[in-house]
Amino acid sequence: MTGHSAIALDVGGVIYYDEPFELAWLQGTFDLAVTGDPSITLRDFIEDTERFYLGENAPAERPSILGSPAADESWVRIRRAWRELAQEIPGSIAAVTGLALEMPTAVVANQPPECADVLADWGLTAVLKTVVLDCFEGVAKPDPRLLGLALTRLGIAPAELLVVGNRVDHDVAPALSLGCPAVFVLQEDGYRTPSGVHADIARAYRALRAIRTVPPADDDVPRVASLADLAASPLARAGAL
Repeated sequence: MTGHSAIALDVGGVIYYDEPFELAWLQGTFDLAVTGDPSITLRDFIEDTERFYLGENAPAERPSILGSPAADESWVRIRRAWRELAQEIPGSIAAVTGLALEMPTAVVANQPPECADVLADWGLTAVLKTVVLDCFEGVAKPDPRLLGLALTRLGIAPAELLVVGNRVDHDVAPALSLGCPAVFVLQEDGYRTPSGVHADIARAYRALRAIRTVPPADDDVPRVASLADLAASPLARAGAL
């Protein structure tokens, strides 16, 4: 896997942590759901959360809490607080800046519009060649067309674009299907849990998150501990990783 001349970065799990947004959303959903229906227990909610993240259907006698108006309202509130909830994965801002000085660097991610505000606040929009977010494009990962938009805007062949992400289904698989090399970023749990999140919700979420971010079985896909580690690699800067 050699010769890349540009790099495409995911955001959640690569530049900033996904977990604070999701944990705050879960807790907010639980609080709103209980306000509307006091019979809902914490155990009910955790079981619903497990089904939601594992792609299982809710039982007919109790519709999904995470598919309810309470979840929708909680998400609206999380989006309003996106800038405050955003936590940089250590070294990622400097890593993006450094990579962008070496080669054209893009962001390709499933993120809400508020992600663009954070990238701008952190000075990254100014150094990135293009930002491709599903919320603006009408297509989302794992559909490889989202990555294809970045290829078109960068004007390069798939083999020239190194794709960096933290999910096999959303990042590695679409990249390989197009003929792009990929690097997998390992899960890192250095985030601060938002205040007010119940310990049992946080515990269940961490277990589910670990399932979703299992590294690829393919040994040909390199793994790195962080974007900072990738940026520090001479091979990455030389386009030979």
